[in-house]
Amino acid sequence: MEAVLRQLQNILELLTVSQTDRVREWDQHTLQRAFQWAEYCEQLHSRFQSNPTVRSALEAGLRDTNQRLQDALPAHSPVMFSDLAQCQHKLLVHLLTNPYSPNSVVQILFPNPKTAEQEFQFDQSSFITCKSAFNLLCCSFERTSQPGLRVEAEVRGKLLRELLNSLLTRPGNDEYARTVLDCILRDSAGKPGCIYDVIAAALLSGDDDTDAVTQRFILAWIHERDGCVSELCRSLSPGVCAVLSRQSPEFKRAYWGVLKQWASCLQYDVMGSVWVPTSDGPVTFNVLADRLNHLLISGAPLKEDTETELNALKLGDGDFSVKGISVWTDLIIQLKIGS
Repeated sequence: MEAVLRQLQNILELLTVSQTDRVREWDQHTLQRAFQWAEYCEQLHSRFQSNPTVRSALEAGLRDTNQRLQDALPAHSPVMFSDLAQCQHKLLVHLLTNPYSPNSVVQILFPNPKTAEQEFQFDQSSFITCKSAFNLLCCSFERTSQPGLRVEAEVRGKLLRELLNSLLTRPGNDEYARTVLDCILRDSAGKPGCIYDVIAAALLSGDDDTDAVTQRFILAWIHERDGCVSELCRSLSPGVCAVLSRQSPEFKRAYWGVLKQWASCLQYDVMGSVWVPTSDGPVTFNVLADRLNHLLISGAPLKEDTETELNALKLGDGDFSVKGISVWTDLIIQLKIGS
């Protein structure tokens, strides 16, 4: 048991180092050994999670090591016994979010097709799936299946979906999956549009039951962050939002909530006979009309759903037929609905 506790201590130190500038000294051999240790850590969890005696000893060892590391590095995040089950994922996130990770480390994790013969493979099937998808998509860099999204964003979105799928297929990993998304959002500070493109690509990719669970999880995570839904919709093109609305009822409801909020920030300028944004209004009348038009041209049933929603909003405003009283009436007139 003493040997196992020493190995566990080494693994926690390894995870801590993976978040520091020391990682820039890592080469392929170091990285491969790191993931082998992380895999061994997962085996420890699998082997002893149902053994109260051994588990208690491991948890005590974790507490002691966590305390020692926190004394030396106040920024150290404690590693719980449950975290051991996802040690490879934890190491991967540390490396991908560490600004000191050299390009060589990222290239080893997600190799260029031209150097694919030099890559080593991890035993975890999710990593193999992610790397294969990355290689395949990079080979067709000029093509994208979703107009309005950059190919790089689509690649990263597919990789994010694969990672979240792998996490969410195991019970008790919701909080860790949120941490992954939080890390990506934090590291995109100053470039929020990039992360929203990646999130959109993750939402659009895949069509099986596992993907549906991941899509709902991502949308729930977005709703938990103040203003995130509005920023997501605003950063994505009208076409991408229309595709997402057709694919996901949850996104469609969220998108309509944003459209209504934007409409509420428009006021009628009697002198100019136009709807104009208030001082904090995010979009113009024409931008709002363009987004609604993309929903209308997306075909059934989205077209019919959009017309029904617009007519209900007009009715809620008093069902006026003259311009300048209800923004929804004027949008219907602009979009020539029912004419």
